[in-house]
Amino acid sequence: MAISKVHPIRYSVLDCVNYITDPDKTDSELYVSSYACGIHTADIEFSDTASMGSENGLIKAQHLIQAFAPGEVTPQLAHEIGRKFAMEVTEGKYEFVLATHVDKEHVHNHILFNQVSFIDHKKYRGNIYCQRQIAKINDTICASYGLSVIKSCEKKAKPYIEYKDLKTNNSNRQVLKNTIDSCIPLVENFDEMLQMLSKIGYEIKVSNDNYSLKKEGTERFIRLKNLGVKYTHDAIVTRIKYKNIDASPYFAPPKTKVGLLPDLSDKLEQIKNPAYQNKVALSQVKRIAATYAFLNEHDITSVSMIKKKQSEWALSIKEKRSSIKAMEDDIGRLEKIVEALERREKYNDVYAAYIKSSKNKDFKEKHESEILLFESACKILSSQKVSRDTKSGDIKTQLNEIIEKKNALLESYHEDVSDLKQLNIAAKNVEIIMAENEKKNVKKKGKEKDI
Repeated sequence: MAISKVHPIRYSVLDCVNYITDPDKTDSELYVSSYACGIHTADIEFSDTASMGSENGLIKAQHLIQAFAPGEVTPQLAHEIGRKFAMEVTEGKYEFVLATHVDKEHVHNHILFNQVSFIDHKKYRGNIYCQRQIAKINDTICASYGLSVIKSCEKKAKPYIEYKDLKTNNSNRQVLKNTIDSCIPLVENFDEMLQMLSKIGYEIKVSNDNYSLKKEGTERFIRLKNLGVKYTHDAIVTRIKYKNIDASPYFAPPKTKVGLLPDLSDKLEQIKNPAYQNKVALSQVKRIAATYAFLNEHDITSVSMIKKKQSEWALSIKEKRSSIKAMEDDIGRLEKIVEALERREKYNDVYAAYIKSSKNKDFKEKHESEILLFESACKILSSQKVSRDTKSGDIKTQLNEIIEKKNALLESYHEDVSDLKQLNIAAKNVEIIMAENEKKNVKKKGKEKDI
């Protein structure tokens, strides 16, 4: 039995990646994989894909969790199911990182996928329908693996008033609500509805604009406002007026005046408002000031220089991203080598004693796990062409140097990305300002000709 839930990531994708890939939770990242992106460069690649989209929003990624019942699946099976689940949900259009956590009694998957598709650069639209689809996909995949599936609950939660009526065996409120609903299409105003209810057998009492009704044979009056927001005086008047039985009290009827002239008239009135003019003028001043400061800081004095800088920074970002990926590969390789070297150093004495004993069977049975770990470490080091004299401390020094270089390059990469975004905004502002100046020049020339 597996359950799933999804929630958006609005702040740091990197923090989320670090959390779900935590070595303590994923058995030293043994149960971590990714699709269409690097595990440790996912935040960079997510951002790069998002920058190609036409819309910018607060949501940067979606965090999907798939949890299994304790003891129902092994970590390997959970990871396999999680990958199929992620591919089904994302339809292969979104980059994702998958991590299976094994630190708790129940094994569970964390799937972090990009908000923007790397294929068509469209945003993922998460809503209640999508959540239902995710639950359905989850159930289908789990059923195919022979896992139990949670059956959907047929009973739905009832509003408190209905629950209270059932609790006290009192259905008078519901009967009154149904009666009012049936009267609404038949009457023209609120008074006619009261007359109809009176003929049916309801006694009506009015106190401080509060309408209370009691049917013959019952003991207590029921206030309309206590039936819910759809049964207050104003709500019923609105529902009668627009012949809308199910409308809420906030029901807004369609506009009767639709057309170009009314819309233009409203817009002109808005523009004439001094507050509107001041707000527009202030936003323009801020935009121009920010553009001027940015261009001055980077010594950009012409449109051609803007285009040149855009090309240079775009190329720099591409090259740095490629270098970062290469460093990530080196880091991953060196981390495996360090782990193998430490294992070889740890069990070297045991293996030396095993050789000295002429590979004695009793000795091997007693120290089988240590011998196997030593031999597997030697195989890894041999495949990586690491010499016998190499120490783990030497590789750790290389590893730390590459990590420092990667972090410095990563910081420079983020600065270039930020600068390019600001430059693109500045270029757009320059385009707007130049267009406005051109319009002013045309008007000025027209006036000069008239003179």
